[in-house]
Amino acid sequence: MFQQGFQQGFQQGFQQVVSYVAGTSVLRQYDVGDQIASAGLWKIHSGTKKTTGQKVAIFIFEKKIFDNTLLKSYEKKETEKVYQVLKREASQLARLRHPSLLEVVEAVEESRTVITFATEPILASLANLLGNTENLSMVPDDIKNFELDELEIQKGLLQVGKGLQFCHNDAKIVHSNLVPEAIFVNIKGDWKIGGFGFSTFLNNPDVRPDYEYPDYDSRIPCYAQKNYDYMAPEFVLDESLEFANDMFALGCLIYTVHSHGRPPMENRNSIHNYRKNIERLSSTKMTAAEFQTSKYFDNVLVSTVKFFESFPEKTKDDKISFMKGLVRILPQFPERVLLRKILPCLLQEIKDHSLLPYTLPNIFFISQKLSSTDFCEKVLRPLKPIFVVSEPVQNLITCLDQMELFKQKTSSSVFKDDVMPLIYNALEAKSPVIQEKVLRVIPTIVDSLDILTIKSSLFPRIQNLFVHTTILAVKVTTLICLHSLVKSLDSFTLTEKLMPLLRGIKTKEPSVMITTLAVYDEMGKHVEKDVIATEILPQLWKMSVVPTLNMDQKFMKAIKLLSTRVEEEHSKQLRDIKNIEEHTKKYIEGGNVGSSIDFEKLVGATSGVTNSTNGVVNGQSKVQMEMHPNSFTLETINLASSNNSMAPLNGSIQPDIFSSTIPTTSTVHSQSRNSMNSMNSLNSLNSFPSPINNIQPSSNFNSLSQQPVNGNLSSLNHAQQLSNQNTHSFNNNIPSLPPPKTGTTQRPNTPTMPTRTSNITSDLFNTIPGPKFSSGGILQPGGILQPNVMKPTNNNSGNQKISQADLTMFDPFSKS
Repeated sequence: MFQQGFQQGFQQGFQQVVSYVAGTSVLRQYDVGDQIASAGLWKIHSGTKKTTGQKVAIFIFEKKIFDNTLLKSYEKKETEKVYQVLKREASQLARLRHPSLLEVVEAVEESRTVITFATEPILASLANLLGNTENLSMVPDDIKNFELDELEIQKGLLQVGKGLQFCHNDAKIVHSNLVPEAIFVNIKGDWKIGGFGFSTFLNNPDVRPDYEYPDYDSRIPCYAQKNYDYMAPEFVLDESLEFANDMFALGCLIYTVHSHGRPPMENRNSIHNYRKNIERLSSTKMTAAEFQTSKYFDNVLVSTVKFFESFPEKTKDDKISFMKGLVRILPQFPERVLLRKILPCLLQEIKDHSLLPYTLPNIFFISQKLSSTDFCEKVLRPLKPIFVVSEPVQNLITCLDQMELFKQKTSSSVFKDDVMPLIYNALEAKSPVIQEKVLRVIPTIVDSLDILTIKSSLFPRIQNLFVHTTILAVKVTTLICLHSLVKSLDSFTLTEKLMPLLRGIKTKEPSVMITTLAVYDEMGKHVEKDVIATEILPQLWKMSVVPTLNMDQKFMKAIKLLSTRVEEEHSKQLRDIKNIEEHTKKYIEGGNVGSSIDFEKLVGATSGVTNSTNGVVNGQSKVQMEMHPNSFTLETINLASSNNSMAPLNGSIQPDIFSSTIPTTSTVHSQSRNSMNSMNSLNSLNSFPSPINNIQPSSNFNSLSQQPVNGNLSSLNHAQQLSNQNTHSFNNNIPSLPPPKTGTTQRPNTPTMPTRTSNITSDLFNTIPGPKFSSGGILQPGGILQPNVMKPTNNNSGNQKISQADLTMFDPFSKS
């Protein structure tokens, strides 16, 4: 046991030696910042604890200060006396706990070079705020040109009175040196009493305390001695140490504050001057409790601050009444009091959720005076936990009402990370009042959000609310909200998510229909024409005929506008496609329309090179080269391909017709040969065989060369050459029509146009999308015969012949 005690004592002693040599634990555990204030011999620095980040004020006394102030003959015991006064200030303060007394965080410690202790964060000492910046290396911005407001003075003196009341009535201690250097103003603006270096406990009234005459020693710094300017005459002249000494000092302090740092007596530390000055002063004895009830503090602002200081003791009804009336009083407070005193007190009360509807309006009023940085640090951070509190509903509604304030005081990233959870929680709330409120707020913040947040986080929640709500007002408000989002959504979300959502609307209420129309109309400004034509317009037509609507003209107007846009954009697209095709054709043919290019001259040749002297250049006849730019040429199809199939034309398409409905090439040329005897008009098509399936294909493709057509000799000769080489393969690739029905005229070996009695009117024929060869290729996209369109007739009127117009219609080599 003895050995264990010896080891513990040795360790403690060793730690004290290390602390004395290497510095105090305060300096090791805290990051010491810049000097922010001074109080007599103390230099006060900001500090942050390394492990927890706790903010403190670090009091540091540097012993080297005596190197210049003390005389060489000054004894060591006098130096120790100064050290004892400084250490007593902190040690006495650490024994006392009261809201009006400076709170000690780290006890006083001494090393070989410094004496330190740590307290709650402070702004400055009262002496600094009154203009005394002695022992302050550089004056901080918070102290420069600082002017105390009357309310701040009243509030501060009231707090000092409460502190003295505690010291006198409860702690039974006399301060004995209540000077501006002993009063500290914390970051909330509260005045705190410190500087208990000369304090004395009066616990036993029957025992007279030791009295020490205040003899001033010029070799000791004045801040390490009692100040004659604030000493009571009872103490100096009557040698009486009592609580009334502090009340006299308080009166002198009040005078000093209102006279900008000048005390009522300037004794210059002389007892002789003190005796002269004290005679012209009159004093009234007053206790600390009586001081607090004086008329000086009788105004609504001071009373409001006093109520705040005792707020935890109040009943719930009193708290609610106070918060309701506070909004009306807040504009009368100085801004510094609002920011440093009132706002922190309000933020402490947000833990009581039942008071939030009454507390939040006061917080937001004061927040308008904050900078963006202060708002995020002092207000937004404490408010974030209440964004998920949905009961009572006034909590979220009050926060949603201040969305404009959140936008002004936060950056886009902070708004997205810290404020948007409020929106998300409101959208997921069960209360229709909250749902409708947040839906009306969202359009005001859309411009502050990026598309990813809208698409991935905001829109799905609105979509979910729209699908599940059964309340008409919420449904309509959701559509209004979606209308505001359309301009911020991408095409995929509009077509794949919003469009199905609107299609799924089942209610036929006029308000819903009209609002949906507005959404569709806005979507029409941001989606492609294909979506308008295939998705939006059909839905608008369906909605326009609902019998519950009596304002269908709105739908008609929207339909017309959207249809006009589709027509204009589609026409433009077709024109662009046609221009591209024409330009492509020009470059393929080797020149522009209306101008010829001398290729031989371009390449430097003296004469052209031809493969034939019979008007064929590079395997193509002159007639073919002079055809219309959009006319068909057989060179676009490889008739001699080894796989007996036609080569694709720059891609592949799916067949849209049956092969049995397309006339064969032999049939076409058989009709051409018989048409030489007739030059009737297009009405001669009435003799075209009906049904068309009765036409037999020609058995000999070489018949193309037996009866040449007027004006197309060269084209037919070229076709004959090709057909002689590829007769067998071509016939295998050309679809044939079924044999004629029983009773029809048999086709002879030489192809002739049979006699038919079918009458098909020109109007009906014009409605049949048959093959056209006048421009482009053989089959244009719109020129396809549909099966079973041409109906057979029974009126046979004799033999009629095909006209030249009919021949050229089916002749791919004609110059129509």
